[in-house]
Amino acid sequence: MPKSYTALKALENNLEASLYIHIPFCNSKCSYCDFFSVTDHSLMSDVLDKTIAQTAQYIDYFGIKSIPTVYIGGGTPTSLPLPLLERLLDFVGTLPLSDGAECTVEANPETVSPDLLTLLSSSCINRLSLGIQSFSKSTLKTLGRHCDFKTNFAKLELVKSKWHGKLSLDLIASVPHQTVSDSIEDIDTAVSFKPDHISLYALTLEEGTPLFRLYSGDLDAIDDNVWIIAADHLEVLGYRRYEVSNFSLPGCQSRHNIRYWKLKPYIGTGAGGVSTLHTGDGDLFRIANVPSLERYLASDGLLCGAETEEVAGKSYIFEYLMMGLRMTEGIDKSDFRHTFGREITDTIPETISEWKTRGLAVETENSVVLSRQGLLLLNQFLLDALSELE
Repeated sequence: MPKSYTALKALENNLEASLYIHIPFCNSKCSYCDFFSVTDHSLMSDVLDKTIAQTAQYIDYFGIKSIPTVYIGGGTPTSLPLPLLERLLDFVGTLPLSDGAECTVEANPETVSPDLLTLLSSSCINRLSLGIQSFSKSTLKTLGRHCDFKTNFAKLELVKSKWHGKLSLDLIASVPHQTVSDSIEDIDTAVSFKPDHISLYALTLEEGTPLFRLYSGDLDAIDDNVWIIAADHLEVLGYRRYEVSNFSLPGCQSRHNIRYWKLKPYIGTGAGGVSTLHTGDGDLFRIANVPSLERYLASDGLLCGAETEEVAGKSYIFEYLMMGLRMTEGIDKSDFRHTFGREITDTIPETISEWKTRGLAVETENSVVLSRQGLLLLNQFLLDALSELE
């Protein structure tokens, strides 16, 4: 296992790797968000320049020859002024993208304009991920969103008329004081615009956020069943769940996120970006860029002050289980065997046996999958598996 990223230089294991570019700027900060982002745009141009330079250096240093998926996230990438966003997209278009590469950019409704959609349509971007979150006035207020039903609806009408690529919408359920009917109405409104993909997240109160401070002691305010029933409703409407929180029409799954969940190689650039690369020993090597604009800009060298981590042995197995079991297809036995040189059924036999007996897991000739009810208890499965691994 390498002790330094230098051992990963131009390894054959990473010739094909996905790309994530973190744009850590937002026009405002939502009350539930704990992602690294800032609302001060004074360093925007300098950070973008450094991010573009780091991306080019990573691709060259790690010998990446083919990029099957690109995801530009944040933050809100479309908070960049159009000339800066155009500079970024022009750069991405020069990279060694695979034929038919999936290229996604995240946006918030308030940043959507005819000029933005024209720019995206003329670039390599072919998938738009729009953070709607809700259409309800009260839910949007709780989430600290700076838009309303009228804005969300109008921007989706604009996207419907001017955007011809793939469309993914983000919604949040089980928000404090949100009812089942509120969430069902959100879904029905979103589906009326015929998106290819919907991410339906159950709200998590992240420590340190304004929403955590308001509701962490008020357990009665949040009804987990809202998300469960809303997810079932999405499937009734024809959106197939392929991961805990992700639903799509046939053939429209997020290829980029699937690569994350299958622990395929990817590089993450920009302040706060994270990379996961494969080593020559068959393990993982993670690089986490510093979540500070000032430190990122002041840093020298390829990694720009990033922290590194070796992921091997039991830690790698646990992460593989944690990511793979999020997907409804579960763990492929042959892939587990190829990755770790052992059978999954010999690695955590007691956990698999107990969960099968309880009807929470299913084992077939080719896979181990959590049942519909088991997916809701994924964290407990992982705790059981971790205890057995130790």
